[in-house]
Amino acid sequence: MEDLIVQGNDSTPTVIFKSTGELKFEGRALPEDASKFFVPLLSWAKNIDIPEIHIEFNLDYFNTSVSKQLLDLFNDLSNNNRIEKIDMLWMYEDGDEEMLESGEIYEEMLPRFNFRYQKYAEVIE
Repeated sequence: MEDLIVQGNDSTPTVIFKSTGELKFEGRALPEDASKFFVPLLSWAKNIDIPEIHIEFNLDYFNTSVSKQLLDLFNDLSNNNRIEKIDMLWMYEDGDEEMLESGEIYEEMLPRFNFRYQKYAEVIE
């Protein structure tokens, strides 16, 4: 299985899926067509054949259509019986209670995932 790397921009996140099981989301997720953006990610998740997945999730914002696609992606990983362990590091900015709550909602829906939360200092631009 090859690595999958999607370079982010103002409306799409940087996504790095390594065949070693290291997955990373970073940036903002407001793609014009969330379904189209997630097609290669969903395919990769269904076909990965590795015992452990480690996800670093660090989005500062994602919209409702992305939220549904993320759930589909996480469910595909959860339903992949070749994966024995799934760790999720959910990062959120200090004071961003909405992002923390989003992680907690996913945690409730994804019992196979081992969630850890990491708060980081507010970024002043």
